[in-house]
Amino acid sequence: MKQSILLSISVMFSALLMGQHSSQGFLLSGSVIYEQIDQLNIQLEGDAAQMADLLPRERKSEKILHFTEESSLYENHQTEDLEKTMDVHGGGEMMIKMAEPDNKMYIDLKAGLQIEQKEFMSRMFLIQSERATGNWKLTGKQKVILDYPCQEAITRDEEREVVAWFTPSIAVPAGPGRYGNLPGLVLEVDIDEGAHILVAKSIELKELEKGLLKKPTKGKEVTEEEYQAIVEEKLKEMGVEHGGSAGGDHTVVVRIRAN
Repeated sequence: MKQSILLSISVMFSALLMGQHSSQGFLLSGSVIYEQIDQLNIQLEGDAAQMADLLPRERKSEKILHFTEESSLYENHQTEDLEKTMDVHGGGEMMIKMAEPDNKMYIDLKAGLQIEQKEFMSRMFLIQSERATGNWKLTGKQKVILDYPCQEAITRDEEREVVAWFTPSIAVPAGPGRYGNLPGLVLEVDIDEGAHILVAKSIELKELEKGLLKKPTKGKEVTEEEYQAIVEEKLKEMGVEHGGSAGGDHTVVVRIRAN
């Protein structure tokens, strides 16, 4: 009997600690900082092919997700433009610079609507649509991220496999960008077997400043179909194949013509 009483007290105490840890007194709002790692597929043609080994193979940046039970906003946190200087024939130099686009995504979690601000070729676009369900499949796998117990879910996005890890301890269906709509906050995403990775570096549960969760307003209002058509047309003019959602694939083609 004594052992049973002690066991019951232990379980209740653990549950109490988990409740405090997950919601800080039932507080379901705060901010998550993610590190984004993108594998770069830089294709060189002509005389430039010999410089392939000098180019960066991945790019790192930081994103931040602000969330409440009602809405979320995902945007750049800290970005450092990727720059690399290389020697070329004749003693000259070639500079490659990749700037982080000013992309944002606001989601009304209750109404299931999203407003996405996308920058493409120095032009801004606003895309409003219904939030995708994701068609997630739970695998039963578990792991711990930043002291939060997480579960694995898998889906497919434009023929690419997406693996997400979410924590039911923070019961908000938000996550980085479009990757959410799960029974808990998404803390890690792996797209296309490591081609693009997002992983939470820090979580702060807190009351957000009033007005922080603002809907993006910059750009021309277009539908997703109209935006994709604009991207396809521009990339075709540049002679670049579009192999997925714009902004998600970092493919750079460099052509050098002999004089």
